Amino acid sequence: MSVIKDAVNAMKEVILLTDKVEKTGAVLSEVSKELREHDRRLIRLETMVEIAQVQISQKQIELK
Repeated sequence: MSVIKDAVNAMKEVILLTDKVEKTGAVLSEVSKELREHDRRLIRLETMVEIAQVQISQKQIELK
């Protein structure tokens, strides 16, 4: 009987591990989406800064 009990316990552990892996995969997918969104926002901010720098340098040239 202990062999059957060990096999059942092993199967339970496999099922629990599978569930944990699936949950971790879902969380990782969500984190990945958030990271892509942050990257897009950062690119927009960098672009705004670069445009502002160009405008400032053009105004400085016009003032001279």
